[in-house]
Amino acid sequence: MRKAVGIGGLRRQEAERRALSQKGTELAQREIEKLREQITVMKSNLEDFVRVHQREIRNDPVFRVQVQRMCQLIGVDPLASRKGYMAELLGVGDFYCELGIQIIDICVGTRSVNGGLIELDELRRRLIQRRLKGSEPIVEDDIRRAISQLKPLKSGYKIIDFGKRKMVQSVAREMNSDFSTVLTLAQYTNKFTKEDIRLAWNWDLDRIHACVNDMLCLGIIWIDDPDDCCEPEYWVPAFFHSNPSS
Repeated sequence: MRKAVGIGGLRRQEAERRALSQKGTELAQREIEKLREQITVMKSNLEDFVRVHQREIRNDPVFRVQVQRMCQLIGVDPLASRKGYMAELLGVGDFYCELGIQIIDICVGTRSVNGGLIELDELRRRLIQRRLKGSEPIVEDDIRRAISQLKPLKSGYKIIDFGKRKMVQSVAREMNSDFSTVLTLAQYTNKFTKEDIRLAWNWDLDRIHACVNDMLCLGIIWIDDPDDCCEPEYWVPAFFHSNPSS
C-alpha cells in the first residue's frame, strides 16, 4: 500500500514547484532581454542601411516598399510621426503627406462626376500627371499608405474591391452590400439594366428599384434613357477609364 505524503513532503513539493516556476521565469526574462538586444541591433543596422541608400529609397518605389516592409517586420513604423527619425531618414513623412493632399484634391474634384468613387489605377494616372517632373515615382502601395494616413480626417477615404476592380471611396458612407453586388455586375461592361439585376440574382422589383434609385441619388451611377421603347441603362462613371483584365 502506497504511503501517504506527510505535511513535510507536501511542503517540499510546493517549494520545488515554486523554485521551478521562478527558474522558468528567469529563463524567459533572459530570452526576452536577448531578443530586445537583437532587435535594437537590427534597428540600428536598418537605420545605417537607410542612411546609406536614402537616394535609392526615394527614387525607386519598389525598393521603397521593400524597405518599409523590413521596418514593419522589426516593429518600426516610419509613418508613425511625420517628425519621426525613421520617417526623416526614409523621406516618407513629407512624401505621404503631399501625396495625401493630392489624393484629396483629385477625389474632391471628380466627386460630382463619379459620386465619390474613382478607380485606383485612374487615381494613380491622375497623380502621375499632376506631380512635378522629377518627383518620386509612385506605386499602388504608396497610394494605400497615403490613404491610411487620411483616417484621422474621418472623411471616408478607403480602398474597396468590386470584383477585379479596386476603387477609392472618398465619401463618408457605408457601401451597402446591394450597391457592391450591382457594381460587381457592371465591372466588365461599365453598365447594367434592372433586368440584368433581376436575371443575375432574382431580386424582387422593389429591391431593385430601391437600390438603383439610391445609387442615382448618390451620383454613383448615371442613367441613359433614350426613349420609351428601350429599357434604361445605368452607367458607372468610375468604371469608364479602363476594364479589368480577364
